[in-house]
Amino acid sequence: MAKRNPVSVPEAIRASLLRVGTTLEEQGKLHQALTPYLDLVGSHPDSEQAAVAAERVLAIAEVLRGEGHYHVSMMVLDRLQKAYQAAEKGEEQDDE
Repeated sequence: MAKRNPVSVPEAIRASLLRVGTTLEEQGKLHQALTPYLDLVGSHPDSEQAAVAAERVLAIAEVLRGEGHYHVSMMVLDRLQKAYQAAEKGEEQDDE
């Protein structure tokens, strides 16, 4: 039986969310990819996966802008900002 590296549940969830987002993006399902990416940013903002997810969200917003979907691009950026703000509020409440 092969040994498996011990991975924490939150780490496994973060990795899985990033894979789902990446897979959807590679399939051209940009709008669907936003959900796991933004979930990562909102729920695990300080993780390496969240940094990658935020970069991908910004890239998707740029693709949409390049296609002339300015309003949709702005909505994507707004959702990214709200995900970060929600995460920051959660950290502030945890500190209290």
